[in-house]
Amino acid sequence: MRLLRHGVRQNKYMLPRKKCFRTLCLSLAIAFGSSSLATVPSQAITGYTPEVTVQSLAPKLVLKSSSASLKTVQVIAPTITKPFSVVGLTWLGRLPSDTVFTVRVREAGKWSSWNELHFDDDHGVDPESLESNGTRFGTDPLMTAVADGIQINMKSKSGIAPTDLKVDLVGSQETQQDRSLVASTRTFGTAGNLRNAAVTPAGGVVLRPNIVTRAQWGANETWRDPVPRMGTTILAGFVHHTATTNKYSPSQAPAQMRSLYAYFTKSLNYADMGYNFLVDQYGTVYEGRNACNFGDANPCDGPSLPVIGAHTAGLNLNTFAISAIGNYDTKRPSRPAAMVEAIASLMAWKLAPYGLAPNSNAEIISTDTSGRSKYGDGMKAITPVISGHRDVGKTACPGRYLYPYLPKIRARATELLAPVIHEVRVTPRLIDVNDPKPVNISAIIPAGGNWTLTVSDSITHEVLKTASGTQIETGLLDYTWDGTTALDLPVLAGRYLITINAAVGDAVLPATTTEVVIATKPSIVSDIEYQKLGRTKAQITWSNPADVLPATSQYIRVSSNGGKTYGKWTKTSKGLSKATFKNWKKGREYYLQVRSANSLGRSEILTKKFIMR
Repeated sequence: MRLLRHGVRQNKYMLPRKKCFRTLCLSLAIAFGSSSLATVPSQAITGYTPEVTVQSLAPKLVLKSSSASLKTVQVIAPTITKPFSVVGLTWLGRLPSDTVFTVRVREAGKWSSWNELHFDDDHGVDPESLESNGTRFGTDPLMTAVADGIQINMKSKSGIAPTDLKVDLVGSQETQQDRSLVASTRTFGTAGNLRNAAVTPAGGVVLRPNIVTRAQWGANETWRDPVPRMGTTILAGFVHHTATTNKYSPSQAPAQMRSLYAYFTKSLNYADMGYNFLVDQYGTVYEGRNACNFGDANPCDGPSLPVIGAHTAGLNLNTFAISAIGNYDTKRPSRPAAMVEAIASLMAWKLAPYGLAPNSNAEIISTDTSGRSKYGDGMKAITPVISGHRDVGKTACPGRYLYPYLPKIRARATELLAPVIHEVRVTPRLIDVNDPKPVNISAIIPAGGNWTLTVSDSITHEVLKTASGTQIETGLLDYTWDGTTALDLPVLAGRYLITINAAVGDAVLPATTTEVVIATKPSIVSDIEYQKLGRTKAQITWSNPADVLPATSQYIRVSSNGGKTYGKWTKTSKGLSKATFKNWKKGREYYLQVRSANSLGRSEILTKKFIMR
């Protein structure tokens, strides 16, 4: 989505937000600790905070051209600066709708073409919230390659610049930890995904996606307000885009996170990052707004909490936002499958505890007073549980090329939320009766789930063994079947069904059934027959016994010297129990050997003699 902004002018009766919420409240949080802030979980301070520079340039307005309908004003003359990668303009008060800011930057010694700096005032913090005190309006940040020069123009009918106009240049360089982070992203949380899985009221288990935490991407926690504002539930999730550059590598995304965070907190004066989560174009998920108290040593799982963000004006309470890093109004997603999977997985995990269906509608009371939202203050917004920002706001966000993927995101999230028994593993599934092995069975059962496991004969359906239990926490059912019956008698060769049933309260999950085969290598073949097809051509056929595990391959070889030596084993076509031979001589004896094979081994060899008639 476009970056969000709602400004409320400071008046003499308001405490300056920077002083109150970044200094006074920080002191209070540390002084009173958990006794006064016990309702909000907390997060320990981390030490990885790469440098982020914020250069503020004072505009020097120069009228460059004027007509009755349009005035062009130079805001910043061509200026050489320290390196930066983000450009943004902020101001106080409303901006006339016809105002257009354009910018060009110097990259690698060359000036770029002119780019428009977009802005929308229907994004951002809720105007009546405490966070709105002291916030500023601003453009979407323009992300560039590393630049060291800038020029900005403004065009409008009046030519009048907004109040307290500021130009901020933000930069954070890619670090070695950023590169290492990307290399190991797919392993993050592997051990904790199950521990932090979400469970739906119907018993569905949604594994936690891999989320790059704020500590991992290098958030400076002193920039944010120390005590997040918390909701009480989740009603819906919104998909946005950042409307920034799409030209970034996987290892550059963490630096973009730091720059966006700086723009939100240092330039727009937000309490924190506006979005709850961000997803890069490669499908990596990043933690956005912090839901944890600053400074406490006790761990806090911020992503799982309903922290109030600043992303969808009037509808921030009890919702969350996932923003795709890039501009998807001008560019198509480069890896749409990865982005859809990442957003859908995160949506499903966040919605699961609240029993929300992605294709159902949410009802949310708006608090918007800006007049730019589709739903004004006190109106009931009825919108899909997974919505695009444009569904509720007067905006193109999340862009013309990302918005059409919302049906796929809803469909995939619906699949992930389905109440099924996940991660069923049964090993081994094929056992040699002459070399018995225990069968290890595991599956993810939701917390509070009552489960039953049965072993039955696949032909007679006779139940041979049962086990049952109750899962205290969401986790693995872990059971070993030793290949015996309830009377501890070993089972015979055959096919057996491992069935798992589970229920959470009144919600019954679909059962899962896995077949285990206990068998032997093939029995020796029989009934070898000879049939003459021509003067020198003959066909040999044979039969395979009805084994538990049928033969899948057939082999034959021939001797024409009385069985003293044989040719190479030849595998028959398509596993058929027949073979055709040519150039056999009339009256000569031929010895044939046949054997078959399956996954457990090869049968004994059957030898038979034929005379070519």
